Amino acid sequence: MADPIEPENEPECKRMKHATSDGPVRCKFFVQRKKRLCKMTVGAGKEYCGEHEPTTATGSSTSSSEPDRMPCPLDPKHTVSAAKLEKHLKICNARPPAEQLPYIVPGINCTSDDDGEGGTGDRVAVGEKLSDIPVEQLTALIAKINLIYQTAEPLIKEQSPRHAILAGELAVEHYGPQTLKHLIQSSALLGLLEQHAFLRDETAFVEFGAGKGQVSYWLARIVETQLRHSRVLLVDRASHRHKKDNKIETRDIVQRVRADIADLELVRVDLLGACRRVVGIGKHLCGSATDLALRCLVRSQRADGAARVQGCLFALCCHHRCEWRTFAGKQFLRDHGLDRADFERILRMVSWAVCGTGRSRERTQDEDDGSGKPDRCGLTRPEREAIGRRCKRLLDIARLSYMERHGYEAHLKYYVPSDITLENVALVCTDRSGSRKDE
Repeated sequence: MADPIEPENEPECKRMKHATSDGPVRCKFFVQRKKRLCKMTVGAGKEYCGEHEPTTATGSSTSSSEPDRMPCPLDPKHTVSAAKLEKHLKICNARPPAEQLPYIVPGINCTSDDDGEGGTGDRVAVGEKLSDIPVEQLTALIAKINLIYQTAEPLIKEQSPRHAILAGELAVEHYGPQTLKHLIQSSALLGLLEQHAFLRDETAFVEFGAGKGQVSYWLARIVETQLRHSRVLLVDRASHRHKKDNKIETRDIVQRVRADIADLELVRVDLLGACRRVVGIGKHLCGSATDLALRCLVRSQRADGAARVQGCLFALCCHHRCEWRTFAGKQFLRDHGLDRADFERILRMVSWAVCGTGRSRERTQDEDDGSGKPDRCGLTRPEREAIGRRCKRLLDIARLSYMERHGYEAHLKYYVPSDITLENVALVCTDRSGSRKDE
């Protein structure tokens, strides 16, 4: 590979030359996050695609023939030629649907009847950092968290089952560690579905936050070969490329809907009408999306004439992205003397469990025990990690309480070892009245 180009006003990613080939000429932009060159093709006489065309200090393109680019008004994550803005807005993947779909009801899952929203006026400092909180207040909150955790600590069983449908994939030798990591997690989630008797005929499996649909793909393979009259529904608010569910051969058993979970009225999706049961599933459903999915399922359970929500299985993660307005476990927190201000501070402490040391590997190896110096509250690094984990579990226990109040048996499981992912806890809920309603 040739020497790197050092363009003017270089961004976070690094631009490099790429080897010439007989195939299409591709962009020379090196995407640091993906550790590879951009794969987009370029126009005649150009070296970069439209997204990565180098700009001058004034923001104009280095090519006089290339018009200025601007962030897309619908989705600022990508840019668009200002001259072609009108055309782009008509075809942009972030554009709103031309007509209101029957299953889209704005904000339907954001709150529920039993939230007791009277506490939304709690005073919360916007953008407050942990370093801004007085030591005595932070210490008092940590002591309260430890006390609540000791009285409500759930028994988390370590269950890391595997489903046979992925046995062949897991045995492929040329797969790298990143690919295997996701395959192991998918296999474990499907194994838990099997273990808790969720894999049954006449069941609609709804994957919330489906992304590219890896879990749903293997779930559809199970439906094709082992189950009768079952369906797979994928829900995601983004439009992804290279979706794996496109490879499912039996197209009538699968449907993908583009919707924010906050706005999804599940009972109005046509695919679910032919099934007697609904099971929710999510692989690392971030923060508030988990709460929205729980509310969506509970609301569907209450709907007259709807398929029974048999339960759900969610791999939990990103607790720092929870939001007070949508959090399902507010009642549990209030019952234990925690208000919105405490909730916001807990969200900042959960990162202690998974954020690492913030130091280089070399510096960490030079330390004797890796604990470092105590912080201003007198906590060492291992103590902070333990408190961070308790904060995460406290939020999960609040979710358990929410589901139990609505007729479900709820449990937390370690579904994979921590060396696969630190976010290795899954929430499993089963309908208590299921055995009576099924037959």
